[in-house]
Amino acid sequence: MKSRACFLMAALILMVGCDSGASSTGTSAPAAADPLTAAQADSGTVADSGTVADSGTQAGNDPAAESGTVTLEIQRSDSAKTIEIEDVQTGTTLEQVMRSVTQIPISIRGSGVTAFVDGIGEQTSSGNEGWVFRVDGVHANQGVGSTVLTPPTTITWVYGDAGDLIGQ
Repeated sequence: MKSRACFLMAALILMVGCDSGASSTGTSAPAAADPLTAAQADSGTVADSGTVADSGTQAGNDPAAESGTVTLEIQRSDSAKTIEIEDVQTGTTLEQVMRSVTQIPISIRGSGVTAFVDGIGEQTSSGNEGWVFRVDGVHANQGVGSTVLTPPTTITWVYGDAGDLIGQ
């Protein structure tokens, strides 16, 4: 029984990143190092379908880099929300995208390879349960800070027991 709990915990850490114990928590307001400026992040608009379209442009080192839309599908037990972030440059990490979201509170602990999405909306990780994500339908095998995006792409976030969600 103890080994199963250890396996589930290891799987959870592997699927959503590891927590460095840092007390840094992301908020819906982008920080200076985030890919969107505050003015760009505030320019998001809500479409008729309930989808949020962000008209800001992701910052990057290469203005000639290709860009596209990243669609975030957030699935909760009682509802689903879709957020579209436009003009995300190829090479942007999922951590950068999640930190740029202003339409729903996102809590992120750590940064880079230790970044861990602790909460989306009012649902935060607890025990063996937490948020796991898929990139274009495939479960990620690394954390959000190590997941490099090539838009257009769809990120699906699902909350639940990591051991149960990995097989889905």
